[in-house]
Amino acid sequence: MAPTTSRWRFDSQLMFTATRIIAYPAAGHPVHATVAEQLRQRLAPHARLAPVESAAALSDRGVLHIAVHGDGSGFVTGPEATPDGDWMYARITDGGGQLSASAPHLLYALFAQLRDVWATQDSAALAHGRLLRPTFHAMTGRDELLIGRYGFLKRRRHAVDDEDVEATFAELARVGCSHVVVNEMASNRGYERGPHGEIYYRFYDYLPDLDQYVETKLNAGTYPAEHLQANLSRLQSMARAAARYGLVPGFYAAHPRSVPESLLQRYPWLRGARIDHTFRAYAPRYNLTVAHPAVRWHYSELIQALLAEVPEIGFLKTLLNDSGSGFEYTASLYPGRNGGPYVVREWRPDAEIAQRAAENVIRYWRVLRDAARRVKPDFVLVAGLKNIAEEQGPILDGMDRGIDLQAESQRSDVDDPEWSATLAELRGRGSQAWYEARAKGSQYILGVPCPWLTASRLQQMAAADFDHVDVYCDSIYLAPFDPNRDVMAAFQLRETDADPDIDAVTLRCARRWVAAGEAQRLVDAWRAADRAAALLPDIGQYMWLSFTWYRFWARPFVPDMSAIPEADRVPYEEMMLTIFNNPNNIDLAADALWQILSVEQCDRHLLNFEAFWAPLAEAIDIADGMATKGGNVWIDLRDRLRAFLCYAETLHNICGWIAGVHGYLQATDAAVKARRRAQVYDTCSRELDNSRMLLNLWERSDVDFMPLMAHGETTHHYGTNFGDLLRHRIDLMERFGDREPAIDADYMWRMPPGSAISAEDYKGF
Repeated sequence: MAPTTSRWRFDSQLMFTATRIIAYPAAGHPVHATVAEQLRQRLAPHARLAPVESAAALSDRGVLHIAVHGDGSGFVTGPEATPDGDWMYARITDGGGQLSASAPHLLYALFAQLRDVWATQDSAALAHGRLLRPTFHAMTGRDELLIGRYGFLKRRRHAVDDEDVEATFAELARVGCSHVVVNEMASNRGYERGPHGEIYYRFYDYLPDLDQYVETKLNAGTYPAEHLQANLSRLQSMARAAARYGLVPGFYAAHPRSVPESLLQRYPWLRGARIDHTFRAYAPRYNLTVAHPAVRWHYSELIQALLAEVPEIGFLKTLLNDSGSGFEYTASLYPGRNGGPYVVREWRPDAEIAQRAAENVIRYWRVLRDAARRVKPDFVLVAGLKNIAEEQGPILDGMDRGIDLQAESQRSDVDDPEWSATLAELRGRGSQAWYEARAKGSQYILGVPCPWLTASRLQQMAAADFDHVDVYCDSIYLAPFDPNRDVMAAFQLRETDADPDIDAVTLRCARRWVAAGEAQRLVDAWRAADRAAALLPDIGQYMWLSFTWYRFWARPFVPDMSAIPEADRVPYEEMMLTIFNNPNNIDLAADALWQILSVEQCDRHLLNFEAFWAPLAEAIDIADGMATKGGNVWIDLRDRLRAFLCYAETLHNICGWIAGVHGYLQATDAAVKARRRAQVYDTCSRELDNSRMLLNLWERSDVDFMPLMAHGETTHHYGTNFGDLLRHRIDLMERFGDREPAIDADYMWRMPPGSAISAEDYKGF
């Protein structure tokens, strides 16, 4: 977003008055043309574009050269003494000179720095050249909201379209990102289906695998040609758009994923592991056994076919043992260690099975990497060990060049407190480790400002010597006034080794969006919101995906959820990530056979919430006071912070419900029981008031404070019927809020509604 002050117009015209030609390599990277065209459009409209074969064809006077150093064109050389590592360099004298960078993604970031910052300065500022160095060698910008970018609504009226996706790639490149995930489905739902009443198929509309785009002789005809072509066309379009800004587009896939049963009936001897979650699936899902050479050949052919169709693709990031994927005989498969006949013999010791499973994994990864690199020599497989703790040792030992490690895990027994040693070992073999950070104030509410917290998180990554990072941020088309992305840019793109002055970054950002007299007030609101974001207790999985998976803004908080009739539960349970007998339907602390939060944990969280409310109230007061004067930026901030308050209140009340209801049921002392009972009613009353406040916000605001699906609600996101769900929730809380706290201990053993078999038939067995 370019500055619009008169000074910007004057200085930019002065700096580029003598620019006659903007020259770039005719056969170079697509980012050359993007930068050249936008530079002429924004800064030098009188100049002529000149895609040329050689810089020697043009004189230097009034010619501005644009190129990526070392791309083989010999077009520019960069600074007189080309530095080691990554860099960006700009030198402009009398309208001529150069914009050059060591990598394609840095060229657009350099242009954005010129457009947004340097063009507002004196025209002599670039006469002697200016050099920027990125903090991280590689930074993946993650704004795709799990299932992708298309299919969401803006302002509840317009679906995200090609222009929005183009804008998000431009924004990610502006802030210094190098990589971006681009694979998503062209349809609103995944192709997979399941038996009536099952919900497991809903995992297949995100993280699509290679076989959703291309096929081989082995699986030909498994998916309709129209399905593959639609997905492939979407992928080609997005990959080309990302490449126009110098980004490396790639995949994030649940891999190796299950395949349709029709394929396994064709090749029953290639059946691999059962990978589904047994409590969520009614029919088992199996993948192909990568222990068989025919399957390894199949996936090698798939990756090569994909790269032939979409040569821009540069990486494949994998999620395994989750969301319909996994490797044979690894311990963390939901059904337990299992697989085909080619990995281990029966009756082997657990340690031997783990070793064989690990060898199968690393052999497959090497085969896939080698196949991809025969087409694209710098292709990288980013392979997480998430959820396969027991096998991580042998797998880590086998990771080498072109196979990078995704460092996070859902399990503490995979975490490595001595990352420096692991990093050194990996780098010694030509591998890397990627770590995750967030430039977001909330994992769910969009556009919550937290500039100083963002800087702290990025600094921690740099201090730990991670130079490959995934940074989660909010998309520009859903959160246009987000200072967190500007902090990403300031931290990533540096002229000195000193950490950026975040106070100065935020003030400059505020001046771009509001009147000069309001800028400091906006920074004050951001600072208060930042403090709140840092103080919000982390209650785990319920803060992001599970916030919608378990329908916390649609389901009622009442003392006895079983008291609500089945017909009244359908509107909010229909899209929940639960089946009819999942205890979570009536107990916020439980899911299947495991406990999500304990009473003790919730008691601690409730205490920690007390420090959170005041700074958020301060931020809301500032935004609310300024919004009364008008201005889209203030209204946008006010409504996002109010939504953040509603979200935080629900998280607080999840803890209050668990602590109150379970504490009441566990208590033997009469005084404790009375205190817990009062806690339950207070929690339910608070959430009822919160629902009314949220409904009021929903009905009067069109700010995109949460992801909203254009084609109707899904398990992952709400739709435009959100107001109806809230009104139904309020009605149920008013009707059932005075019941005695209770949890049906036999809920898991119930039969589905309408069954001919009643609980009385089998009770006691």
